[in-house]
Amino acid sequence: MPLPQNVNPEKFKVISVLYNINDFSIVFGTWTPNNSLQIAMRWNDADDGNGYPKVFAHPQWFLISSDIAKNILTGVLNSPSITTQQYALILDALGKI
Repeated sequence: MPLPQNVNPEKFKVISVLYNINDFSIVFGTWTPNNSLQIAMRWNDADDGNGYPKVFAHPQWFLISSDIAKNILTGVLNSPSITTQQYALILDALGKI
């Protein structure tokens, strides 16, 4: 199972892991074709260990539009399982997307 911070396909670079619980991750990163800041998510485990989504067995991220991402992150802020550090990272990402 790849760690979310290690899933860096050619066109997306992870800046910070906002949520990583039960094989599901949400990250803040840069979409390199236009250098835009984005929220992305993925499931980190699968039968082959590469999670989903993936392209030809290479782990990828699913980019979320900023208006939907804001709602998702606002919901995650209410999760009792996030840390103080994750809370701060989410607030920072919300201010940048």
